[in-house]
Amino acid sequence: MKNTAILLFVFISCVAYGQNKSASDFNLPKSRVAAQGYGVVSYFNSSPKEGNKSIQSSVAGVHYYFSSQKNKSLFDENPNRYMPKYGGWCAYAMSRGDEVGVNPEAYLIQNDSLYLFYRTRFTNTVTKWEKTPKVFQKKADTNWNQ
Repeated sequence: MKNTAILLFVFISCVAYGQNKSASDFNLPKSRVAAQGYGVVSYFNSSPKEGNKSIQSSVAGVHYYFSSQKNKSLFDENPNRYMPKYGGWCAYAMSRGDEVGVNPEAYLIQNDSLYLFYRTRFTNTVTKWEKTPKVFQKKADTNWNQ
């Protein structure tokens, strides 16, 4: 019984911190800073801002910067709410089974989750995603969880 409880705890912890993914599966530079240093909580305030290196938290080896102590506190209370979906990879590309980097200013808040996207001068995958978000989300969820 004790072993079952321990296994259940480990499984739930893995799901809660990245859908059973390790930090090496995330879109991270060598510094292991998420969202290219943007404060993940600031996205939920409709104004993504670069975070401050001196205000940070770490979860499962991934570092998150914040633009204020208040945002750090919000994150620390519920990190899963603010972590980007699909390890910070482009959500649209993940729906196609690809891991593509993002432009940290190309994002959507959908179903109270942060989705990041690839965007250049000529390509904006946010607009592609918005055409059929439920379809793309289902495909991306499947590909991420494989």
